Amino acid sequence: MRTENRELLESGLDALGLEAAPGALELLIGYHDFLLEYNQQVNLTGFRDERESLVKNLLNALGPWRHVDASRATADIGSGGGMPGVPLAIMLGMERMALVETKNKKCEFLRAACAKFAPRVEVLQQDAHEIKRSFGQIVSIAYGTLAKLLQATANMRAPGTRVLAWKGRLEAVKTEIAECRKGQRNWKVEPFDVPGLDAERHLCILQV
Repeated sequence: MRTENRELLESGLDALGLEAAPGALELLIGYHDFLLEYNQQVNLTGFRDERESLVKNLLNALGPWRHVDASRATADIGSGGGMPGVPLAIMLGMERMALVETKNKKCEFLRAACAKFAPRVEVLQQDAHEIKRSFGQIVSIAYGTLAKLLQATANMRAPGTRVLAWKGRLEAVKTEIAECRKGQRNWKVEPFDVPGLDAERHLCILQV
């Protein structure tokens, strides 16, 4: 990572009030470097510029960190290149994070990345619909609409499970909530900032 981007990451984490545990920042940077290197062969992220990826991948994933319960067994649905699961696991010291992804090449990357930078993180190469294992928390950045996320994770949720979905504009969020089943519309919507990003971001939270 270039010096100026490392400084941007450090200032961004500081703006978020997120203090890195000893060694965590180096693991996060190593993971990001590995992501961009691997991305040259396998399409893991559309953000190929280092600065853009730092902001739109890492800082976006960590933006609402205060709402994440690091103690819960957590599943990241449609993890792709590992967002938000890997940055959260590294920076919050989450010991029970599972990355759910169907595509083989992406899973190969995730296994290699986790072995190097987040060895406690599990990779599940399965369709979320097929997983019949309960998690205390489900997170997702780009799986789809809120209704689609709830449908896909029906067998993964137990009483008390929290669902956290990273979203953009509030107008679009309201539309997605309205599309959910009547008993699944009680979402709490929390705005959050992403340092370096001039865009509307919201975290949608539902407790089953």
